[in-house]
Amino acid sequence: MSDENVEIVRRAVEAFNAHDTDRWVNFLDPDFEFVDHMGAVAEQTGSGIETIRRMVEGWFEAFPDFRANVKEFIDAGDRVVCATDWQGTGAGSGLPYFQPAAEVFTVRDGKLTRAELGFANKAAALEAAGVQK
Repeated sequence: MSDENVEIVRRAVEAFNAHDTDRWVNFLDPDFEFVDHMGAVAEQTGSGIETIRRMVEGWFEAFPDFRANVKEFIDAGDRVVCATDWQGTGAGSGLPYFQPAAEVFTVRDGKLTRAELGFANKAAALEAAGVQK
């Protein structure tokens, strides 16, 4: 099952990077929850597809070429850990944005049920996912 979970996350990231929010939300469970540890002002949390859709569409407005360049997908059972470089170009400023981070996605019954975004590094995300180092 975990190889399937990695593939689900990989396809969700592809839809995200294509800025195809309609296709991307099809990967989400209706009760999807998220935590963004790197929120611009403070940690951001939320639940529900429409809440995360609005947040992601805001990212795409601020950074029209925003993308998650996943360097590594790590199988962690019902979780998938991603080592990611987030990047984009500011819509108003034209300034580049680049942030290495790591994420933990929880997958159940073929849907993403939770995402924890913005861990400082892969080791922190692996620890949060319960993976022994």
